[in-house]
Amino acid sequence: MSLRSRVGLCALLVAVGGCLMPARGTPVFVDLRAGTFWSGKGMLLEVSPDKTRCKVAVRDRALIVTSIWVDCRWVHERNAR
Repeated sequence: MSLRSRVGLCALLVAVGGCLMPARGTPVFVDLRAGTFWSGKGMLLEVSPDKTRCKVAVRDRALIVTSIWVDCRWVHERNAR
C-alpha cells in the first residue's frame, strides 16, 4: 500500500468517525434555541451534578457530530426510532 493510499484511508476514517452518533446515551431532541444545529436529534451523554446542564451529541451545520453542554431545559425526550 502506498503512502498516498494510507494517508487517504486515514483521512476517510477520521471523516467518517466524526459523522457517526455515539452508540451510548439516551435519544433526545435538543431545541434549536440551545444553538445552531443541522438537526435537533441528538444523544444525551451526561448531566451535571446540579442537573442544570446536559452534555449532548448533535450534528452541526457541516454534518459533523459534536458534543456540547447546553441548558437542560432545551433537552427533551425522544423515541429511539
